[in-house]
Amino acid sequence: TPQNGIRALAKLLLNYRKVHGLRTVESLIARWAPSNENDTRAYAAAVARELGVPPQAGLHLDQPTLAALVTAIIRHENGQQPYSAELIGNAVREVL
Repeated sequence: TPQNGIRALAKLLLNYRKVHGLRTVESLIARWAPSNENDTRAYAAAVARELGVPPQAGLHLDQPTLAALVTAIIRHENGQQPYSAELIGNAVREVL
């Protein structure tokens, strides 16, 4: 379901922080969308812009920030946002 996929993305991002120590938009996106498959720099810049932070800014992955990060990634991947803020928020809350 969309909720399961969104929850999996949120959990993966949290694992990137916990296991690999990744804390910036730039480092998280580099792991999520490696440069051998993506324009990682442009991807990170787009996500950071949507979050209103520089790509190198450290993130505290609390519920609102993680939900915003997931939302930005989904928008970048799809070119649109097909899911409601409520659906994303509920999925993110399930992993925190």
